[in-house]
Amino acid sequence: MQPRQRVLALVCGMGFLAVAAPLAFADAFDGTYTGKRVLTKRDNPSCPAEDNVSATISGGTLTFTDSALKNFTIGFDPRPDGSFGLISVNISGAVVTIHGRIVGNTLDADVVNGPCQHHWHLQKS
Repeated sequence: MQPRQRVLALVCGMGFLAVAAPLAFADAFDGTYTGKRVLTKRDNPSCPAEDNVSATISGGTLTFTDSALKNFTIGFDPRPDGSFGLISVNISGAVVTIHGRIVGNTLDADVVNGPCQHHWHLQKS
């Protein structure tokens, strides 16, 4: 192989790794996380003080279910340290913001849904 061909092969290989590495990294958080959400701020008496929540991360999305929202899906693109910030408005007008971090098998996040603010503490099953 000529030196020029080696350089070209190396550059192409590095380009492939640059594209493939983020895809492999994103999958590292895939799975189902379950636990509780605990009220941190209430602007409405209908906000539950504590509630079960489950979140499934798969294919660049986070889908969660609690007593207020069922199968609410939001794009998920975590940073390398596991931290993330998400904002979504679904077709029915529900606005949800989620800011958190995954460390090991634990997902901790602060979530605002309308007048209710909760903290999630979820474990990967």
